[in-house]
Parts: sequence; C-alpha cells; structure tokens
Amino acid sequence: MWPDFEGGSIVNLMQDIVRARGGRSSLPGVSGVDVRDWRDARTVVLLVLDGVGLKQLDALPDTAFLRRHGVRALTSVFPSTTATAITTFMTARPPVEHGLTGWHVRCVEPGLDGRVLAILPVTPRGGGPLGMAADDALALTCRTPALFSGLPIASQVVSPAEIAHSPFNRRHSEGAARTAYEGLDGLFAALDGALDASAPPAYVYAYWPDFDHCAHMRGCASEQAQTLLRGMDAALEAWAARRQGDPVQLLITADHGFIDAPAERLLELECFPALADCLASPLSGERRAVFCHLKPGRERDFERALADLSDACTPWRSADLLEAGRFGPGAPHPRLRERIGDWTLEMKADWTLRDTLPGERAFRLIGVHGGTSAAEMQVPLVACSLG
Repeated sequence: MWPDFEGGSIVNLMQDIVRARGGRSSLPGVSGVDVRDWRDARTVVLLVLDGVGLKQLDALPDTAFLRRHGVRALTSVFPSTTATAITTFMTARPPVEHGLTGWHVRCVEPGLDGRVLAILPVTPRGGGPLGMAADDALALTCRTPALFSGLPIASQVVSPAEIAHSPFNRRHSEGAARTAYEGLDGLFAALDGALDASAPPAYVYAYWPDFDHCAHMRGCASEQAQTLLRGMDAALEAWAARRQGDPVQLLITADHGFIDAPAERLLELECFPALADCLASPLSGERRAVFCHLKPGRERDFERALADLSDACTPWRSADLLEAGRFGPGAPHPRLRERIGDWTLEMKADWTLRDTLPGERAFRLIGVHGGTSAAEMQVPLVACSLG
C-alpha cells in the first residue's frame, strides 16, 4: 500500500487544517469529510498519537472513544515513519518537498559531506562529532518552513519535555508558542492551559510518543503497549467530557502504524558481503524502507547481489519511485534524489534489514514501521466537535 495523496493521506488532512485556520494551500483536502465545523471552531486541536495506526484500534472495544469518533482511514507518507510524517504535520508539505526521508538521512550539504544523520536528534551514524551546531545542520538540511509561521492566527505546539525545545522541534515549530509537558496528565493539563488562556490559540498541535516507544521495545501487540493505548483512550474520554461545550474541534490521528518483526526475519547487511561491497555509504531511511547509495560502476553487481534478498524485499530504482509520486506531489526538495539514493528496498511481510557501524550498538526493535504494509501505512482520522 502506497500513500493516497489524492484525498486520503495525512498530507491532505494538513491542507484542510491549514485552510480551516485561514491559511492557503493548493493541494486537495481529505475526501468525504465535512470540515465546516473545523472552520467554525475557535480552536482546532490536532493530537498526533505516535504509532497508533488503524490496526492498533482493533484492540479497543467498539465503545472506545477513538473508535466511536472515527471518521475514516488515512494513509501515512512514505516511508511510514516519525521523522518523515511529523515533518509533514509541522510543515503541511509532502516528503517530496520537505525532503526528510526517514530516521536516517544521507546529507551531502557542505560540512556534512555525505554522512548519514539521525535527523531528529541530529547525530551522525557511528558517533563522532557533527562538526557544526545542530541548528546549523538543520538550517542546511531542513529548508521547508513550519506551517505555523504562515498562518494568520496564533498557534501552540505541545510536546514532551525531552523534545519540546530540541533543535528539530524549535525549527519546525517556528511561529508557534511551545509548551512542554511530562506524562499523560501533563499532556491534558497543557491542553487545558492553552484553551483556558485569556486569548486561546486558534490552532494547537500536540504530540504523544509513549505508545511508539513501548511498541518498539515490547511489541505493538504487547500488553504493555495495549495498556498505554487503553489509558490514552480513557483519558481522552474524560477530557472531552470535561471540555464539552468548548468551541473546540478535536482531531486525532497518527504518524504511522506498526507491525511486530520476529528476530529470525531481521537481516544483517554484514551477512551479504557482495551487496555490502557495492555500497558507497551506510544504509539510510528505515529498516523497512532502505535507501542504498551505490559506488560508481557497481549497478550490475548490486542487481546480481539482490538475488540473495529476493524473498525479503522488493527492490525499486529510487528514481522510479520519485517519478511515480510515492513521495507526494510537488517540486522535489533540491537534495531529495541524493537522499533516496540509487535503489530503495521495500521490505516484504515482516522482514527488516539493518547494518551496524563501528561505534553503534546493535539492538533489535520488536515493533517496526516505515514500510508499505496496510498495518504500517493506515492511520485513523478521529474527529470530535466539543462545542
């Protein structure tokens, strides 16, 4: 399953939000959804539940808040991962334009010189110094402005304390007030503080990462992850009841879904030396959507080496994915082609592929995302008018 940019993706959701808050957009909104209440509300609150895909809601009863107020399914972006999707939420632009193509991004900008960065914490793979301030690195790599700076209204970004004032969050929340919170109670207290202010913001973007963190370590189907999801649903139920009558439009979605990946389906690049020898740099993107940059003249060798992975992945020339619109509509980011490399490996079923550099700690993620399965790609759109 690929993103549906014709009215069925989180990109389209953001166009409706931008227009509902007085901004401009040339891309289509979400099809089949009445957004009049969004335009009429004093405040629109978008709450992003990291990793809570449509499939995850199957674990909740029909009476759950998140299921009762479900409007339709949306698709994430490609790759279906936090770094790529959150940037879309905070810029309202598709990946083709904002250019952040996964947790790991190969950056050829001056001073970065082809190194692969974990883009959210702005750290190079394998450790070692970045060689410049994180803010300077982001100024080079992240050129798409935050959507808040283009809205004619006041906005607020509500984030966990550990990331609220990070270089990435500062850059992508430019034009909005920032509020940090701790814990689930702190999240709803921060929302109360925004809505009860003497001049409430017209748009609030809030982010909750706890399910994602747990699903990576314990599995998305684990009891620990399900407990967190049930707790969030109950908290939403109570908060919405308490805020009933407020002129607020609550929207809830996710950046991606999840699958659990068994250890025996984790491929180590080091076990495929013929393939590894063709690569000019470490892998980038995600374990489920892998970007490969080849050494000059090694295309045929790489194609032959792919035979060893035929059961685990579908290989695509990255340029073909770009041409097919898999990264969205619009003018490509000036570095996008360099970031997606020569080939993209779309991992099948529950397979994952990783490499481990000197200085990196090899660790297994039980829950994974980034790929094109329906469980990873589909996210819910939940809407509740409190007024």
